[in-house]
Amino acid sequence: MKNSKYYSLALSAVFASMIFVLTFFIRIPAPLGYIHLGDSMIYLAAAVLPTPYAAAAAGIGGAMADVAGGYWAFVPVTLLTKVLLSLLFSSKGERILNRRNIVASIAGIAVTVFCYFAFEIFYYGNAAYYEMLLNLIQAVGSAIFYYIFGSVLDGAKVKKRIIRIS
Repeated sequence: MKNSKYYSLALSAVFASMIFVLTFFIRIPAPLGYIHLGDSMIYLAAAVLPTPYAAAAAGIGGAMADVAGGYWAFVPVTLLTKVLLSLLFSSKGERILNRRNIVASIAGIAVTVFCYFAFEIFYYGNAAYYEMLLNLIQAVGSAIFYYIFGSVLDGAKVKKRIIRIS
């Protein structure tokens, strides 16, 4: 069953749920929104799932948090940003934390800050500069949590044991 499309689809649903939970329920309120760690699960999903499944989990989990939170205007930019984040990573290999994925998480910081700033400058005006700092804090925090989660899971050889290596 591990090598079936259904297994990857089921894991995608689990990751989309984890992305939603870490985005919507575990957050720090900010004046114009909130800071969350959902992107850390996007990074993790992209490091273990085949690309189309990781992209779906990232987009669905992130966008659903915006919908549930009433941030409807952000749904398109969130969907685009989260899918782009997932495309930076590779699920190839036996480890979650590898050189490519560490570099991808750093690039993910830039993608997150740029994409949201490009939207928020029109939506919030000059307040987007303040939001840029909050987006930077969120992205860096997510990268740090990804390193922690990935290190623990690599130490337990989770990817090799239960997650299909593509």
